[in-house]
Amino acid sequence: MKVQKITLIAQAVGMYVMGIPLYIFFITQMIPVDNEALAKGLLKAAGILASIVSPVIIVNIVLSIVSLAKGEVDLSKTVMVVKLVLIPWYILNFAMGFILVAAMFNPFMMIGIPVVVTLLMSNAYFCLLGTSLPDVALYIRNARLKKGKKKNGALVLVVFLLFIFCLDVVAGIILYLQNKNEALTPTPEEPISESE
Repeated sequence: MKVQKITLIAQAVGMYVMGIPLYIFFITQMIPVDNEALAKGLLKAAGILASIVSPVIIVNIVLSIVSLAKGEVDLSKTVMVVKLVLIPWYILNFAMGFILVAAMFNPFMMIGIPVVVTLLMSNAYFCLLGTSLPDVALYIRNARLKKGKKKNGALVLVVFLLFIFCLDVVAGIILYLQNKNEALTPTPEEPISESE
């Protein structure tokens, strides 16, 4: 589905845009000035942007499931590029989460740390699923087309890695290269045409 290529790109752009108010919020918190109104406005903006990006991620997940039945487009290159482009976003997201959790290390706020960590990880994993499921769907479709052929155990492991932070980028690159090699290798039904 060509629409999914657009929604994958929209998700990546949206994730960066959604983070801008949070980055500004963290920077302004380090400035010793009364900025309560600005902080509230930035957090509200981040919430509004997150509510816009979330449906795009849901659409990516739904399109991945739909593509299992009638997918025609290989999105492995787009997935790989999006995953590579999002590396700085995940690093910034982790850094902000680390700072937030570190700030909660006092007797009155420590009880909230598990809740904050759960929310941060759930948000990041939700974003990861939006970019990983198109490759999972492609792998399942390809496996269905090769019913009689032996399954590649290493490739199954690579698909599993799509669900693990950091390793999903490596898996995306491997699956893209695998699909590219398969596209270049003729099948037995398609003999190599001899050049004149």
